Amino acid sequence: MASADRLNRILGMIPYLLQNQEVPLEELAEEFQVRPSELVRDLQALSHCSYGPFGSAEVLDAYIEDGTVRIWAGEHFKRPLSFTPSELLAMRTAISMMIEHTDAREARALAHAYKLITEGDEDLHARASALKGQIGMEPPPALSGEIFSILERGVHESRKVEIKYFTEHRGTISERVVWPCKMVFNDGRWYIVGYCEKAQGYRTFRADNVRSATLLGEHFEVPADFRLEDHFQQGVYVETEDEEEIVVRYSPPAALLVMEEEGRGKQARDGTVTLSYRTSSPRWLLQRLLSYGESAELVSPLTLRRALYEQLTEMADSYRESKKDS
Repeated sequence: MASADRLNRILGMIPYLLQNQEVPLEELAEEFQVRPSELVRDLQALSHCSYGPFGSAEVLDAYIEDGTVRIWAGEHFKRPLSFTPSELLAMRTAISMMIEHTDAREARALAHAYKLITEGDEDLHARASALKGQIGMEPPPALSGEIFSILERGVHESRKVEIKYFTEHRGTISERVVWPCKMVFNDGRWYIVGYCEKAQGYRTFRADNVRSATLLGEHFEVPADFRLEDHFQQGVYVETEDEEEIVVRYSPPAALLVMEEEGRGKQARDGTVTLSYRTSSPRWLLQRLLSYGESAELVSPLTLRRALYEQLTEMADSYRESKKDS
């Protein structure tokens, strides 16, 4: 049976089981027109599904006891199968704005999705068009093919490249000469890892923040002891100059996940793992730590601990205010 058929059957089975609570295995197999043995394999696949490693509220699990099927699911699966009017309006508005800031191939796919959402609903179309006029969207700077080609040649030919680089957290553009040792694609972006003559050290540059690039005639040699992992960790964005060392302690179950993602670290006896980052983009790292909740502790520096505390306090205050309003 095709994988798409199995996926559709499993996705249809989840709301059916949530609605009926307990269903005999034979009855469920008859409902979805498959053999009981095939249904058991579906349920085994279903029990492996989850929306992340933290918090049992996100887990999806199925049980077969005494010939009866039961399911336990997080809040994500308890939502109705159809969108609310507000969700449809937000989705339609977002898609129409994205179409204007993407390439032709993606625009065609977005246009098709847009048609499916709004087809036959003129009121939704009118409301979304009105909402779109009240929202501004600044497209991210694209990595031009010319700049990419120059950076790539710099890596392959070991030639220095003069670049104009936009530093996000400062909002400034600086000129610098870099020795591009490696190009890395990670999390949907290209990065350049190499020696920066201005900073007098190895740095990681986001390629789409390179505003211009000129290939120079001067060559360079990549040091024999150069190791990419010393300057770039998967999933960790490190910007340029004025870097600050930040120490983070992760507790289970986040510790194992972080070690696997970043390919480094060693667990202590209590199951925690402590990692250090050198970055000039602490705001980015703070957002990353927040995604781990109480499983991540910012150890140092003290100034950043205070900034994180203030951010959490502000979030808690906003939440309390929203509860009062509701």
